[in-house]
Amino acid sequence: MVRLRKRHLPQRVTIRRLLGEGAEGDIWGDPVTNVPAYVEQSARLVVDRRSSSPTSGQEVTSSTTVVVLPQDDALPRSRVTVWAGTSRERTSEVITSDYAEYKGTPSHAELHLE
Repeated sequence: MVRLRKRHLPQRVTIRRLLGEGAEGDIWGDPVTNVPAYVEQSARLVVDRRSSSPTSGQEVTSSTTVVVLPQDDALPRSRVTVWAGTSRERTSEVITSDYAEYKGTPSHAELHLE
């Protein structure tokens, strides 16, 4: 299996995973910083996989795609901070994520952000 390597991912992001929902609201994991990523700011249509979203199941526009290593995949509604320390820094929710693991291609996950 071909592997995507950290050296192919020039940016760093912070991921705060949604672990679940409890009686008192959402349960969040600790922020994971310095996650290797490839960040691309471009609009594309994706299906909203956030169960509590009013647009759940509908096509919505994702403004940013973040490519990460497979072990850094994050569920919908997790929060990702991109471009930290720059004027473009922002934190957005994951709308949906795609996981790719095929023979002969680099395995990776794509996080589509609001």
